[in-house]
Amino acid sequence: MRIFRESAFLNNIKIAVYLLLTACSVFVLIRFVDLVPKVDENFFFSTSDPQFQEERRISEHFTRKDTQVIINAQGKINSPAYARRVLSLGQKLRPIPGVITILSITEGPKNIKEALESPFWKRVLVSENRRSSNIIVVIDETRSEEAIPRIEERVKEFDAPSFHLRISGSPYIAELIQRNLGRDFKTFSLLAFILFGIIILVIFRSISILTGALISCLNAAVWTLMATNLLRINIGILTANLVTVIFVLTLEHVIFITFNFLRLPPGKICGETVREAVKYTFSPSFWSMATTVFGFLCLLIVPAKPLRELGASGAVGTAMSMLAAYLIFPAFLKKSSKCRERPLPLRENGNFIYRKLRGREKYVLMLILTLIILSCFGLSSVKLDPSLLSYFKPSSEISKGLTYIDHNGGSSPLIVVVRLKTGERLDTTKAYKKLWELQCSLENHEATGTVLSLPVLMSHARRNPIAFFLTWDWLLQILENPKYHEIAKSFVSDDRQYGLFLLRMKEYNRQSTRLEIIDRLKEIVRENGFEPETVGGIYALQGHMSKLVASSLIYGLASLLFVFFVINCLLSRSLRVGTAMTISILAIPFTVLGITGWAKIPLDIIAAPAINVAIGIGIDSMIHMVKYWRLVRQGQDRPKDAWETVRNRLSGPILNAMLIFSLGFGIFLFSQFPPSQRFGGVIVLGVFLAAAISLFLMPSLAGRPVEKSQK
Repeated sequence: MRIFRESAFLNNIKIAVYLLLTACSVFVLIRFVDLVPKVDENFFFSTSDPQFQEERRISEHFTRKDTQVIINAQGKINSPAYARRVLSLGQKLRPIPGVITILSITEGPKNIKEALESPFWKRVLVSENRRSSNIIVVIDETRSEEAIPRIEERVKEFDAPSFHLRISGSPYIAELIQRNLGRDFKTFSLLAFILFGIIILVIFRSISILTGALISCLNAAVWTLMATNLLRINIGILTANLVTVIFVLTLEHVIFITFNFLRLPPGKICGETVREAVKYTFSPSFWSMATTVFGFLCLLIVPAKPLRELGASGAVGTAMSMLAAYLIFPAFLKKSSKCRERPLPLRENGNFIYRKLRGREKYVLMLILTLIILSCFGLSSVKLDPSLLSYFKPSSEISKGLTYIDHNGGSSPLIVVVRLKTGERLDTTKAYKKLWELQCSLENHEATGTVLSLPVLMSHARRNPIAFFLTWDWLLQILENPKYHEIAKSFVSDDRQYGLFLLRMKEYNRQSTRLEIIDRLKEIVRENGFEPETVGGIYALQGHMSKLVASSLIYGLASLLFVFFVINCLLSRSLRVGTAMTISILAIPFTVLGITGWAKIPLDIIAAPAINVAIGIGIDSMIHMVKYWRLVRQGQDRPKDAWETVRNRLSGPILNAMLIFSLGFGIFLFSQFPPSQRFGGVIVLGVFLAAAISLFLMPSLAGRPVEKSQK
């Protein structure tokens, strides 16, 4: 008894230390770590990525002014009152820090008549339906986060029924995404923490287990954020939901430790019982962690900053989740061992759902196989390159405004740098005619909105009577003067060999991928006697990112399956079981992708990593099942059905984990940010599939023939 009291005393000290450690960790996190998600218009790639090098090449030859906030003003554009309001708004916007230039029908063209007639100004400022005009605010890229909120304030001041204002542009869209991610990061991380706690309390009915689970999860998340901060990884577009993912990874370890603890026979000293449960659970937890870490590490070789950050953060978080679960949670579990003298309700009802489904196993298997077969037809419809408009609810005012601007001139900038195949200069009459032909061909493409280029600029300059007496080169030199904002430098290089076409691409109802559209535009360039030297802009970066997300899913999954297959065979010491586990894991992403394709759910860069989370949950369940299957085979003489024993033992933790995770991630469905909704929805779908496949499909593929062969 004295041993027990001393052990309990030491355990209480441990708990006090862990609570103090938690408080210190949270203080350091809040005090020294920036918890605001960072998203700018170049969030797709870092400056060291190959795709971003194309952007640098463009900037070396041209003056870039494509960091623009577009304010669309709807009203009677020919009326003096409309012009006065545009002028007043421009005057209010100009003093805002970060604003470089403002172009509007009152600041650029002489008057509205010139804006409507000039080939250049009508493309820049006037909408296709001539019911609105654009106020182009060129801003300093490094100060967009400071400038955009103030621009929004001015827009709200001037917005009226007769002068309705809408905002678009890449910096503005990036700012909206950052705000939504920041709000969801704070709100849903807290709600997930509370909801996970409530469910754990309902299932385990123990304050000690609840406290230990939440403290372990909290420390894992805090340590991950601190470690990634030391690695100079900011919270970004993919890592904003990392806290919830780390909670899940930690909870999975906690759930299996707890269930194994509760399954052990009572009567032992509390510390021995906990140590035995930890020892038994550690091996499958370690291998599950190893495969998950490998899956994240595969992302480090992808040439895209957000994916690499997710890979590094996910690998760190996976390791931290196991460290916190096995370091902290056992001390709290020992506190609950006093109640082991009588059976807990959990031991009787933990596998209630499985017992109900076991009698209908054939129907469950038929349902799983039907979903897998139907998924084959949905894979071709998976949207891995959705429009940026899909980041906002169609019914929201923001989405309506972006859609209107997209219809009237396009919303996403694409830059195409061209040169003549013959190598001639572009400041000649012959080159001018060929450039005009290319201009018209590009404008005729259905995905293209407004197109600005050298011939459009020169056509506007030629409207001046004195321009008739000037050569092309003289005229270009005049337009390169600061008096004209050096506008010619934005469309032709100093050596007159390269010309720049700035296209505002339409995103609404786009059927082809961005890269497919870009390839077609390159063909148009070649058909008109030019070579597409460089392609850049946000539109191109988004296209490359979507391609990398798709390839990372395929390559990462293939690599993970290979490693998982090797680990499976080593753990099970059976080629058949290892193969069955690998096929079962493959069925999870295969089915999830197929269902999202059928449902026309766009898998944007934020939602796509949810598939990896679902795979990780499935892997953990299967490794624990195989670990116990080996013990059953070794500890009994020719068991009638080893897999049935395994399912009876582990259906409780697997299905309870499914319940906790599905309800926890289900809260994302209530987000006002569609990517967060899709992130939560995909995980909930994957969690249900992972549980069903682990308990029914995998044992069916691996177990029955082996048992018959032993008779």
